[in-house]
Amino acid sequence: MKFKKIPSPYIKVILDRLFRLKPAYIRYQRVFDDIINKFLIRENNDTADFSHLNTDEKIKLASAIFNSTVQQKSQEDILLQEYIKDEEKRLFTHNAQSASYLNVKLNYSAALDFVNSDEDLKLNIRQMLAFKKTKEDPKKLRKKYSLLYPVEKILLCEGATEEILLEQLCLICGYDFKKEGVYVLGAGGKNQVARKYYDMVEEFKIPIFILLDSDAVATKELIEAKLRSSDKIYIIKNGEFEDILPENLITKALNARYKDLYECCVEDFRKGEKRTKELYEIFKQNGFGEYKKAEFAKTLKEYIKNFPPESDELGEEIKTITHQIKEL
Repeated sequence: MKFKKIPSPYIKVILDRLFRLKPAYIRYQRVFDDIINKFLIRENNDTADFSHLNTDEKIKLASAIFNSTVQQKSQEDILLQEYIKDEEKRLFTHNAQSASYLNVKLNYSAALDFVNSDEDLKLNIRQMLAFKKTKEDPKKLRKKYSLLYPVEKILLCEGATEEILLEQLCLICGYDFKKEGVYVLGAGGKNQVARKYYDMVEEFKIPIFILLDSDAVATKELIEAKLRSSDKIYIIKNGEFEDILPENLITKALNARYKDLYECCVEDFRKGEKRTKELYEIFKQNGFGEYKKAEFAKTLKEYIKNFPPESDELGEEIKTITHQIKEL
């Protein structure tokens, strides 16, 4: 077998994918296919197709390329390998294909040495590095360094606004997602939440908190048909997530961002319309550009990080949501 060594920067990509919050058979299959297609040298045929290889053959080839690239750095860390296996058992339902991938002896320790000095590491890699170095209780390391991993519960929400803002808002209310292991996942819209939840209950063992807008009654009923005792649904009392965001906070954030164009006031948000419609009109009429939920959420998040409000300024419903996530 002839192959090219994996470049050091790409080791970081591989580790990120291997340590994501997905079942092992999904993580490893993607990584191993990628390694084979990118780094196995195709003898006498530059367009050779490796799709005919079975799982065992792919595992053998990809792990050999990976370990041959990193092995000179350090010895295998058996404790690290066992921790990865234990996390798979804790997080996910049993899958025979996942088990076969996890039994492969990848030299994670040596690979982590490749990225040890990088400053822009994702939290999943930072967590594994911290465990490799200290062998301390991973939960204590998570709290100490705000590492998010190991994940304890999942917060499933409808869209981008919640996905971007919830962590920051709950932090103001005294609950730190990164220290407590709360993983936020946006479903990509109201109509996708039930389908996403149905898929997740087949894979995940850990609790799932589902946050829905008030108009998602049909979605709530679909989820309740398969709701586990460990999971919880919270449906916003009136409107969408944007409707429970404080007017004062939105006004201050928009004025900080667009003060040279127009100065907003709370009266702009007291016209009896849905918050998203009010924002659309403000953006349209005052030269802010097109209103986009994700961009607006990022603007608000940045303002909150720089000028954190008191928890009492956030309103009762945000505090209630925070408390229920905490209690799950």
